[in-house]
Amino acid sequence: MAITSLKFFAFLAVIYLLYCLVPRQKRWFVLLGASLFFYVVCGSLRLFVVTLLQILVAYGAAIRTDKQQREGVSTKINTAGILTCLAVLFQIGALLYYKEMNFFVTNGNVLLHLLGKESTLSLWQIVAPLGISYYTLSYIAYILDVYWGVVSPQRNFLKFCLFGIYFPIMISGPITRYQEIEQDLYAGNRADYQGFCFGLQRILWGLFKKLVIADRMAPIVQEIWSGDFYGWCVLIGVLGYAWQLYMDFSGCMDVVLGASELFGIRLPENFNTPLYATSLSEYWRRWHITLGAWVKDYVMYPILKTKGLQTRAKKWKKKYGKKMGKKMTTWIGLFFTWLVVGLWHGGAWTFVFGSGLFFFLMIVGGQILEPIGKWCIEKMHIPTQSFGWKLWQRIRTFVLFSASISFSWSASMKDGFRMWARCFKPTNLSSLLPLASRADWFLLVIGAVIVWLISYGKQKEDVRMYVAKKALPVRWILYLVLLFAVLICGVYGPGYDASSFIYGQF
Repeated sequence: MAITSLKFFAFLAVIYLLYCLVPRQKRWFVLLGASLFFYVVCGSLRLFVVTLLQILVAYGAAIRTDKQQREGVSTKINTAGILTCLAVLFQIGALLYYKEMNFFVTNGNVLLHLLGKESTLSLWQIVAPLGISYYTLSYIAYILDVYWGVVSPQRNFLKFCLFGIYFPIMISGPITRYQEIEQDLYAGNRADYQGFCFGLQRILWGLFKKLVIADRMAPIVQEIWSGDFYGWCVLIGVLGYAWQLYMDFSGCMDVVLGASELFGIRLPENFNTPLYATSLSEYWRRWHITLGAWVKDYVMYPILKTKGLQTRAKKWKKKYGKKMGKKMTTWIGLFFTWLVVGLWHGGAWTFVFGSGLFFFLMIVGGQILEPIGKWCIEKMHIPTQSFGWKLWQRIRTFVLFSASISFSWSASMKDGFRMWARCFKPTNLSSLLPLASRADWFLLVIGAVIVWLISYGKQKEDVRMYVAKKALPVRWILYLVLLFAVLICGVYGPGYDASSFIYGQF
């Protein structure tokens, strides 16, 4: 049951109706039942045992840790800390087993080959539980936050289960923290007209980005990457993939956040117009925001606070100066942070490099070369606050981001670099035109302009509030225009076109 399917929206409508009919104190029961049903339909009842075990570990460890800390028993052994570490290691172990095991097997075979061993390890046939990449990070954050005293543990097991498998976030996140949604999740918020409208418009906007733009761009990118294209065509394919990914992922997040908003539950934003970023660091603060915040708070900061690194930092500050010593310490934290980000994206070196270490190299390299850049700007008298300079920074940042994630499309690192080598061979841009009809190219251009205008508007004010201030007929005309744009112009999979979808579903 894909979240862009009619089955999902029928399911959502039924749950919304039940949510409105049930007394407010019991509405979280409706969400729990819906989440269990969604998990079984979209995932596996057998694998739910794994998810339930992870929930039990997080739930039990948090309560036990809180109890020991409140009792204040003085012992030489920090039992609360040990219990927290064991619970976190269990969550990490489950994630590594289901998502990264074959990565370790593959690299183990490479190591055996280098050592001259003839035996090889077999790849494992593993099916991961639904949403494990997202909810595991939420459980780890919850366990650590309870240990650090940031939140109080949830003592109602069923309520904690709802936090653990809340259905809108089970497919693609966002990565939630308990304190962010605790109040809304169990409050049984009143279903009001504004929340309904805001949720509806967010869902429609997400479907527009996903079905009209991303899914229309996908076959073009696929053809460029797998076909015999060179030069500018390859570069357009790389940029096109980054644009497709942004439309696909952010569109999915809009549907998820809109569906949750129907129930009065505000989930954390995952995107903040990343196309307006002027550096890779800023881009990642605007792209997949919840993942970036998670690795910063639960990977980078704990590493920087370790006693060994702080001792090393003092020595570096004395030897290389306070500013450089601080940078070198930060770089160590950044390395492990980006390593975790790369591994989280996928069990292959293409992800470890393209979605992780590439950004580390670019960010650190930029900091090292920063004095040279400033010198060049001063010598050439470049107005750094001008529109032209900001535009250049945004284009440069998007190209670098596109270059990095292009490796995730490649079968191997070698294929990724080979693809980039094709950029330096001449080609004719007109060879791209037959990859799609004129209507498709027109819709892609119009869609890009609309998204850019909305993104530009968000820099000035809340676009949704701006629409909400309009008269009722104007608002609903806009909603209907967006709805019919999705129905008529959307792409609904191989073998189907917009007309057959409309007539088949009404």
